[in-house]
Amino acid sequence: MFAWLANAFRSIKDSIRYKEKVSPEAIRVLASELRELAQMAEMFANEEATPMDRIKRIQSETGQLIELTSRAEFRRLSVQRRLELHESLVDSKRHLLNTMQATPVATDVIQ
Repeated sequence: MFAWLANAFRSIKDSIRYKEKVSPEAIRVLASELRELAQMAEMFANEEATPMDRIKRIQSETGQLIELTSRAEFRRLSVQRRLELHESLVDSKRHLLNTMQATPVATDVIQ
């Protein structure tokens, strides 16, 4: 009984602590930022240095995620699952930014 009560209290405490990170609106904003970054990466990408299929997949999956966050099923996900999703989006954003920075410029002329 005490273990159940402790787990319930921990769950409530975690949901309060991570409420801003795991709210559907916050995840929708993060997904749309990632999608915009992927669109920019597609525009400026060098096809030899940047995997275009990965960029297309990011655009597709973030579009699906944006749609999913507006549904009631998303709110039923546990706080832990939504926190993992948030961390995954942040990691993808960081990785995409690193990829964009490593992409060689299209010209040798300094602008």
